[in-house]
Amino acid sequence: MTVWTSIVSWFGVAPAEPKRGRQYASAGAGTTAKPVTFDSAMTVSAVFACIRLLAETVSSLPLNMYKLDAEGNRTLETNHDLIKLLKHRPNRRQTRIEFFEQLMLNLVSSGNAYVLRGMMGKRLVSLQVLNSGSIEPELMLNGDIIYHWQKLDGTRQKLTESEVWHIRLFGNGLMGLSPLANAKKSIGVAIAGDDKITHLMSNGAKPTGTLLAANWPNKEQRDDLRSEMNGLLNGDQTELAVLGGGMKFEAMSLTPEDLELLATRRFSLEEICRAFGVPSVLVNDLSASTVWGSGIDSIISGFYKFVLRTYLEKLELSIIVNLLPRIEWDTYEIEFDADAILRATLKDRIESVSKQVLSGFMTPNEARKSEGRQAKPNGDQLLVPSNMTTIDKILNVVPTRSKDEVNHD
Repeated sequence: MTVWTSIVSWFGVAPAEPKRGRQYASAGAGTTAKPVTFDSAMTVSAVFACIRLLAETVSSLPLNMYKLDAEGNRTLETNHDLIKLLKHRPNRRQTRIEFFEQLMLNLVSSGNAYVLRGMMGKRLVSLQVLNSGSIEPELMLNGDIIYHWQKLDGTRQKLTESEVWHIRLFGNGLMGLSPLANAKKSIGVAIAGDDKITHLMSNGAKPTGTLLAANWPNKEQRDDLRSEMNGLLNGDQTELAVLGGGMKFEAMSLTPEDLELLATRRFSLEEICRAFGVPSVLVNDLSASTVWGSGIDSIISGFYKFVLRTYLEKLELSIIVNLLPRIEWDTYEIEFDADAILRATLKDRIESVSKQVLSGFMTPNEARKSEGRQAKPNGDQLLVPSNMTTIDKILNVVPTRSKDEVNHD
């Protein structure tokens, strides 16, 4: 089933969504300049940088759990089994950062992340990310999803929805669309360009060509000429060639300038960054001279609003509905703390915090805590300027005039 068939099926024109996810996962397949696999795609610096940026940024954010009261007020929750598991060591081999790096690597590259839930009775005791390439979901007639897992030893096992935590990017409801699969053509062009440059540089950047002679050499003469010229056209040999008999060397291969390799690589970089939603400047693209400086704050802000925030909210909600019992969905919230990404300069933070303290929005100790400083005595009270009050109080203190004073006037 093609991507178009899947898209059309959402509108009720084509048959229902696919029952197996394998065809949908490879929807981006097609003719490419070079074969594209996960391993070959990761050799392209733009692909590696985009996936690494998304994975490491999300995994490095602090993760907090909050408990909600009847009025919706939040208090930090530190004793729940779920936050203890997620915040430190989700499994025996990985820390929280390593776990979310692997989860994001699968999610960003294939559009799907599968996590095996380890249970001890009704208690969740471990979370293990499974390689998304080893999982094939199947939609059953009753609406349940079965996950076909091919293990490293070659055996296959069926996993139920209760055993697998499945996070997906936008897609058909069964699986998420794979950014790598749908960017195969651009990645294939990038691989082909890199291969061409590698071949040229390994050959000393020497062009191939032919020898033009006035007379037709015999086979023995042609073999001697090939043997003598071969070292000069291939490898690093730099001896001076001596051609006689009016012979002339004519280059036949295209030069990097003819192929516009630099423009091709630039185009591939933009296409790959577009597929992952990453501003190219964040993966060290310095081709635009005005991207740094004061504009970088706006770029980071836009990157958070339109890319990172979608990943974070998807993960936060997925953790709640998949790793907590239904009765606790409205009791707890999971939140990645993105302040580290959007953190302003020290000068801007001081100005902002000062205004919030003076306006009674936060206490001095809350302001100190936001900067990693120790609390001070008597710093837990909200402050307001003493020269500010309500208009009602002002009207009440204005002296009223008696009727005799009015008549006298």
